Amino acid sequence: MEILTRLLGGAERVKIMRFFLHHEDKIVTLNEVAEKTKTKTDLARKELSALLLLGFVEKKKTKVYSSSNKKSPSKVKEVYGFKINQNFPHNEALKALLFDFELLDKRELASRFKSVGRIKLFIVAGVFIGEEKSRADILLVGEAINKLKAEKLFDMLSAELGRDVLYSVMDVEEYEYRFKMYDKFVRDIIDSPHDRVVDKLTPVDNKSTANIFR
Repeated sequence: MEILTRLLGGAERVKIMRFFLHHEDKIVTLNEVAEKTKTKTDLARKELSALLLLGFVEKKKTKVYSSSNKKSPSKVKEVYGFKINQNFPHNEALKALLFDFELLDKRELASRFKSVGRIKLFIVAGVFIGEEKSRADILLVGEAINKLKAEKLFDMLSAELGRDVLYSVMDVEEYEYRFKMYDKFVRDIIDSPHDRVVDKLTPVDNKSTANIFR
């Protein structure tokens, strides 16, 4: 994402723009933008101000629920939120640029997950290869996998891309059992277009490739 961040003013702005382009009908508050994009509130406020001046987003009134404590009933109040400007002339061009996830470095993507355990298979599909109908965008198989840590990394990746990343994390035993039992989910991924970025498994499907992940 380095080229895009330099062109468009930084990683946070790219994340925020992707979020709005993927949620065109939503009016969101500053806090929601910060939460969904994993951006510090002050920085999100700064980027939203810049995007407001550029005409990419506009301010809209919306209703939020608030409560002073857990025991008191929620109250509805009207606040200003942000929504993408549907008339911004470059929206379609920005979508083509910012949602071209095929340009992402797949090996760099896999390397982000090295800390979650011993990765034996890392498959990218779906949005990363231009196949929107894939069952998953990423399949991660490994040993001693910290699934909670993996989940947090996938949340960060989703925030970066401005959309939910469909993923599945399995240990080797589960993956091999499900593959041999012709599990539909696993087979759909393996039999559909995909890229194997990491492949250290003993071949169970006669399709293993050389390991290109060091």
